[in-house]
Order: sequence, then C-alpha cells, then structure tokens
Amino acid sequence: MRMQPLYPLAVIALLSASCATGPKPIPEVIVVAPDTEIGAVDFRKDIAPLLERKCVTCHHDHSPITGLSFQRKEYMLESETGGRPVLVPGDASHSTLFLVTVLPDYFIEAMPAGGHQLDKTTTDKLYHWIEAGAPWPDGLELQPEVES
Repeated sequence: MRMQPLYPLAVIALLSASCATGPKPIPEVIVVAPDTEIGAVDFRKDIAPLLERKCVTCHHDHSPITGLSFQRKEYMLESETGGRPVLVPGDASHSTLFLVTVLPDYFIEAMPAGGHQLDKTTTDKLYHWIEAGAPWPDGLELQPEVES
C-alpha cells in the first residue's frame, strides 16, 4: 500500500542534486489550504500545548543543537531556516514552522524529528492559526514539556 501524505502538498523542487555536505534548504512546496473547516483556533488550548509538546522540547532558549527557540513569538519572527522565516503571521505557505510539519516523514527536514508526522487535524489547526495572524498573548513564554 502506498503511503499518502496527511496534508495535500506538492514538492516542486527537491534538494540540490549535488553531494555537498551541510544543512540543506527546505524544499520548495506548494501548500493547498485545508478542505475542512475547524472553527476558531485558540492559542492557549490548541497551539501552545502542541508547540510545548512537539517543538519547544528541542527548540528552546538553551538548545545548543538547533539554535532556534520557539519559546517566544518574537524569536520565531526573527529566526530563519534554509532562508525562510520560521513564522510569517498570515502566511502559512511561507512559514517554516508549518511547512516542515506537512512534509512526509522521509524528508530529513520533516518535523517533529523522529518520524512522527502530525495528524491532519493538528496541521489544519496550525495552518489556520498562522493564517489568522498567529495571535500569541503578550508576554507568554512557552516551556518545554517535561516527561515525568
């Protein structure tokens, strides 16, 4: 059985065909908006727990490995990966935060790391939150989820 991505997207240009080492840019993709209405997305209920559980555990202020922190919105607005901003409020198709979550697991850039693609409902919420301007309560700092 052939696996289909959970999110409709088309990869237009894959990574460079050269054998150069080092970080590669995120592939160019066309993002097709979700075909389902999910209603209003609440940052504290829908997005903050997702980011804390799936992103901030690796992308935090003291992360020497990633060099990216998702603990505060302003960090995500300023950071770039592969020449793309991590977060572009109002434009999910140019937000690395969204794009890497809809790539199939076989892409090294796919997130969250470890081959555990997010379900379609979760990526739809992330898409709608970003398209709505990525509202984030002033002063809210996310914390990595700690496993007990």
